[in-house]
Amino acid sequence: MSVAAGRWRKWMRSLHRDLGYLFFGLAIAYSASGLALDHLRDWNPNYSIARRELQVAALPADQPFTKDDARKLIGSLGVEGAYQSHYSPVEGQLKIFFQGGSLVIARATGQAVLETMKKRPLLNTFNRLHYNPGRWWTWFADGFSLALLTMAVTGIFMLPGKQGITRRGGVLVLIGIIIPTFIVLHYL
Repeated sequence: MSVAAGRWRKWMRSLHRDLGYLFFGLAIAYSASGLALDHLRDWNPNYSIARRELQVAALPADQPFTKDDARKLIGSLGVEGAYQSHYSPVEGQLKIFFQGGSLVIARATGQAVLETMKKRPLLNTFNRLHYNPGRWWTWFADGFSLALLTMAVTGIFMLPGKQGITRRGGVLVLIGIIIPTFIVLHYL
């Protein structure tokens, strides 16, 4: 190994290490959020939703149903969220919205479904970062993207010899390029 190559590797290791330290927290947040968002079909990563079936008094369709009636009804169920609105999505059904959930009632039978939502504290925050909450965040996230690019490039040249880019490292880099390329070409 030449002296110049040794200096470059030392500089790359330092840059790679320092960027890793600087963006450690964001890498954890984006990793957790990315895993959660990859499984949107399986669950809601932002909110935990509790669904409870219950029985309330029948609400005859020929009688008007007011805001006060809705407030009393959700209050009697122990709902803490403030009343927001109500309407009939289909004939014979009533839907009441309150802060943090909803109540759907079959007016004739009084069968009801109460759904409440609570934010998943840490994951909801991580997801908001992933969705890019504002212009100021864009600059930091762009810096993170450039740091990841820099870390990827410096990472492949840090080790010399059998473990480096000319042998084992090169094979792994090639596999890491082939897999996403195959997915893009055949599935997207």
